[in-house]
Amino acid sequence: MLKRTGFKRKPNKLKKKSKTKISTIQRQLWNECKRIVRATREPYCYTCGKGPLEGANYHTGHGPWPKSVLGANLKYDLRILEPQCFYCNIRCGGMGAEFYKRKVKENGQQWMDDLEKEKQGTVKAYDHYVMLLAKYKEL
Repeated sequence: MLKRTGFKRKPNKLKKKSKTKISTIQRQLWNECKRIVRATREPYCYTCGKGPLEGANYHTGHGPWPKSVLGANLKYDLRILEPQCFYCNIRCGGMGAEFYKRKVKENGQQWMDDLEKEKQGTVKAYDHYVMLLAKYKEL
């Protein structure tokens, strides 16, 4: 068995620039999304109309799709984020069918079809999140 004696790694002169963890950026981005939705929309549930929403009953819903199935390009998109009550967002899974019907009524079927196509697209998540965070902080 060989012993390592006196071996030290030579220090690297180039310092590595550390990136912020993607989870930290996502948390900050979600907080900005909630702030913007609450500032720009009425405090009534988008799907059932309950309100005024406040405290733990005030959620920000992702529309007809769960956040987990959305790609980086739509996960924090303000076009599909709306205020929802706890019951609709958590207990009823976001009330996707009702959400979808309301969005079609407001924006048209073509708009929803375009969103469906966008949902299939891909972007580099880290860079997209950093860009969105900077943009949303300005709003």
